[in-house]
Amino acid sequence: MHTPRPYGLAVEGGELTEYDKAFIHSTVVRFSNFKEASRLESLRDTYDLPNGGYCVIQDMGNVLKVIAHKTQTNPQFSFTIDGMAKAYIPMFFSGIITRARVNSSQGVKLKLTQSCIARLKQLPDVENVTKEIELQRFVIPYGENFSEFKPEYESDQIWTQYVAQNAGWYSGSMAKLMQVVGGYGRQDFDYLPNTPLERAIFQLPVSVYELIEDEINGVRLPGYTGIPPLDGKFQYDYKFSKTHAVSFDTFGKPWLVQIGSDKKVWAMPLPIIPATLSEHFKQYVEEELKDDEILEILNHFGAMPSGEGFPEDKSEFMSWVRAGVIVQVCDTSDFYNHIAYYEACGWSFNTRGGNAYNTCYNYDYTTGLAFGMTYKMSLSLVGQEDHYGLKRVSINSQELGDSEARRLIEYLQQLMAKLKDGSHRSNAILYKLRKVGNEIILKRVQQAGINIHFENEVNYWDGYTVKAAQHTGSVTQVYSGYLFHPAKFENQPQIKFPNYAQGGCLSFNFSPIETGWRVACDTIMFAYYDGDDIKVVKYFIDESLTYSKEIDTDYEECMMVGHWYKNETEGFTSIFGHFYTSDIDERDEVSQSVTKTTIEGRDQGYDSKPFFAQDSIFWRPGTLWRNRYYTHLIKTDSTSGTNLYLGVCIPMFQRACVLHATKETHVSKSYSESYGLLAAKYPYSYRYWTHDNLFAFIGGLAVQKGQPVPVAGNPVWVEIENYAPSMCSDFADQGPWIPSLPADYTWLVHPDRMVWRAQGGGGPPKVKEYSFTRSLAANTDDRVIKTMFMEQTVDVKKEGVSDGYFISSPNPIGSIFYRDACRVFMGRAEYGNIGEAVNNMRWRGGYTSLADHKSCYHFIGVINE
Repeated sequence: MHTPRPYGLAVEGGELTEYDKAFIHSTVVRFSNFKEASRLESLRDTYDLPNGGYCVIQDMGNVLKVIAHKTQTNPQFSFTIDGMAKAYIPMFFSGIITRARVNSSQGVKLKLTQSCIARLKQLPDVENVTKEIELQRFVIPYGENFSEFKPEYESDQIWTQYVAQNAGWYSGSMAKLMQVVGGYGRQDFDYLPNTPLERAIFQLPVSVYELIEDEINGVRLPGYTGIPPLDGKFQYDYKFSKTHAVSFDTFGKPWLVQIGSDKKVWAMPLPIIPATLSEHFKQYVEEELKDDEILEILNHFGAMPSGEGFPEDKSEFMSWVRAGVIVQVCDTSDFYNHIAYYEACGWSFNTRGGNAYNTCYNYDYTTGLAFGMTYKMSLSLVGQEDHYGLKRVSINSQELGDSEARRLIEYLQQLMAKLKDGSHRSNAILYKLRKVGNEIILKRVQQAGINIHFENEVNYWDGYTVKAAQHTGSVTQVYSGYLFHPAKFENQPQIKFPNYAQGGCLSFNFSPIETGWRVACDTIMFAYYDGDDIKVVKYFIDESLTYSKEIDTDYEECMMVGHWYKNETEGFTSIFGHFYTSDIDERDEVSQSVTKTTIEGRDQGYDSKPFFAQDSIFWRPGTLWRNRYYTHLIKTDSTSGTNLYLGVCIPMFQRACVLHATKETHVSKSYSESYGLLAAKYPYSYRYWTHDNLFAFIGGLAVQKGQPVPVAGNPVWVEIENYAPSMCSDFADQGPWIPSLPADYTWLVHPDRMVWRAQGGGGPPKVKEYSFTRSLAANTDDRVIKTMFMEQTVDVKKEGVSDGYFISSPNPIGSIFYRDACRVFMGRAEYGNIGEAVNNMRWRGGYTSLADHKSCYHFIGVINE
């Protein structure tokens, strides 16, 4: 870079800021270098000043001068849309919208993050920023492509885009991007109150600004301005008919992707704020500003996205296609020949945007049955060096020769004079001229001859096609199956999809076009990425799966201590429940009548002393024995007339959330329980004898060795051991329990000479036995709601589950079921909530200090707290 020649500076309409002066100085240097390298006799160009207004630099007749124009009304910003990179950086806000519907005199209310407050306090003339603020810069109506969000009836109240155009409609990195660009607000500051916060922009130190300005000055941008939409309106679509997404290429750079009913997949470099791409900017944010929210954006996208989209006008769109900026990646196969389950169901992308899924359906006109299809999109985008734009191209006379250089310069000067209107067509041609290089342009000059008509040259270069990046991709059908149910609409299985314009979640109609066919179904109806995990919801019905069920039990011959069950059914058994997901499957076998019994057995030990009994009255011999005891707790559930209902709802504002509700009803249900003491006889028993002249004088044992001989029942001799095991006696068997014979057992049988006992002994444990049966009222039901949300599957609630999950929407009286959900997509905070009341608040997962869990929030910017 050469030192600039002295130049004259005139300022009209105001004073230059330090940023303006630094910009003019560095721009004059580049202006002079370009003129000298291009061997131009004269040069004139216009540039936007960083703090509003513009300057004209002119070098004619060896006189170099600068005229700066500063406007008095709203001196901050007046953008020249010329396709060149600007050093402008918008201020962005982070937090939640607390009031999105406003009257004409009101602003949108926000609750700000602490990082956002710190960022705003860096602004000149800003002394204090409260946690909750109200700003007109966020009073932004919906864009023309989002009429579904506009209220049905006009009123004095303004419904801003923050009422319903939530980031949750989008997927992958586009959901993150939507949350970020939602924090810019309007940039047409002429129409906003003249206050520091309403017209806030991001301010850089002059030293950092000069480095960035020097880096981006003269860069021509690929198909965008690098400035957020002036009216602040969201540009990106989320719908089935047109989906925008973000996909990263082989260099890790982001592309904006568009899939639509034109049956093509398009990609262009993601529009960014050029100044935020600079390493000088990142270093300043990281080391001096210490703004973790901006760093979150830079680390994910590489720069702050501008929020601009593809050109809406078809001719403007095609101008950038021919310039090699917008690239057709692939077509969408036959996907758009089919019907959307709901219009808000756009393609669902993973985080890096390489894969996406969507579902649709149609009718088989042979059978009249609906059938669902699942499609997968795969994208492979190739990185390129000029992803973020093209720098100026110098004309080198040493390479071309003096005459050719002069001829090329004259040609370009006259051609560019026709391209100053700032249109997409002109900017695409100017971009194209840098892309193709001097050699190809010179060939065209030589072909055009001497008398060149530059209107024809504009048309030529407009039609000239530049080779584009060689992206590849595919859209393929990966799954299909029928969707059928024989019942009328109001009695069909319930899966509901959000429809904002209708005010709720509407039921899908499984009815065929014509009756007469019945088929089994196991078909994906909904597919989405939750982070990088693919999730699906499937519809199931198979009327052939009806059968008689055998008894299911683990009962054994000997059941003393342990756990056992027995399930008995009567009548036919079928599979009930029509929906299951990747993570939730509550389908179950349901029989006409079911009895479920469980037995829990616990050991209670042996008798405290043996039992004894005389063989008969007056007999000398008798027997000793003992038992081992156990208890059985028996529980029996009996049900009849069981029905199982499963309902699925995709809540409003979310592409990656499923609510799964279960309800089980019964015509009759009873419960019985009993607790009792049982005994197993010890396999070892013993024979004893004694003699008494009055009570024991008949018979005897084969062995009677005990001495002394009994008199008056004393002593009582145990003489013989018997072992008689049974099928289940192992439980009680611990071997012989009288160690040596004969043994004197007078202490047990006849301890008191004055009392004769023919039988006695024993000592079972004391147990309070009971038994009862309880009948339950008909139509008792068990309910639960589960959700697949925020990369987890959890129970939402088990009480107060609405019947709306299980009946049609609209129902027979016209009421529409409604559920919604919200989530943080960009930032370290993990938080989301669902419109199901739990403890007088909405169900929530994760945490953010901004939320009180009472509303479905619209988050903007980056949420790290």
